[in-house]
Amino acid sequence: MGEVSDHEDGEPMKRRHGFYLVIVAALLLLVGSSIELRSLEAKRAEQRAERFDPTQYARDFWDQRLGDVLETALSAEQMIGLFNDDMETAVSMGRTLGQSRVHAYLLKGQGRIVSIDNKGLRVSVTGSESDPEVLICAGSYISGNAVRDASGLIDVSAFSDTMKFNRISSEINKIVVQEVIKPFQEEGPQVGMTVAFIGAAEVSEEATQEVRFGERRQDSESDPFCHLLKIVPIQLSLE
Repeated sequence: MGEVSDHEDGEPMKRRHGFYLVIVAALLLLVGSSIELRSLEAKRAEQRAERFDPTQYARDFWDQRLGDVLETALSAEQMIGLFNDDMETAVSMGRTLGQSRVHAYLLKGQGRIVSIDNKGLRVSVTGSESDPEVLICAGSYISGNAVRDASGLIDVSAFSDTMKFNRISSEINKIVVQEVIKPFQEEGPQVGMTVAFIGAAEVSEEATQEVRFGERRQDSESDPFCHLLKIVPIQLSLE
């Protein structure tokens, strides 16, 4: 039998080493590319976050999108009846974020102005001459998320943090003050006039458990104020 030379014995070993090197190089290239892609995506996400402009977002929402859903606004008079007598049905008709017990509604209606103060207009939409059911916010500052949430147009999951989501509400509320409330106040609303509105309201499931909207909180001269449904106006005019 002939002897196998060192050269012949070393060739398969070299081939195996070469094969392993190719595999390792491919793996390193794959891992490196994956890391690079993740880094690139993270950078792009960071750039998108930096570009986010809540003022411009709110402006686009107000000018380009909100008008399309106003025709879905519910009757304020009918919803007050449900809030007072059938909250379960009322809840099913609202828009809700997550597991919240607060629900948002687009509402429309008209009614007689019963009184005016720095918070807004107290309005009767059910025909009562003395006790209003609605407070239409008409002051110089609006808080809350009523318009944002009642529209159903803005998805919280599309935002990387809730701060951005809440900043949108703040900017929308500024538009309401500047472009709805101030021009309306210039019309000179007075007690006894009829006001027409489309607006947004946030109502908790417990809102009317103790006192119905339109009823006095206490049957006492010391606390004569009614329990009111607060509405942030989107459209507001005197009839």
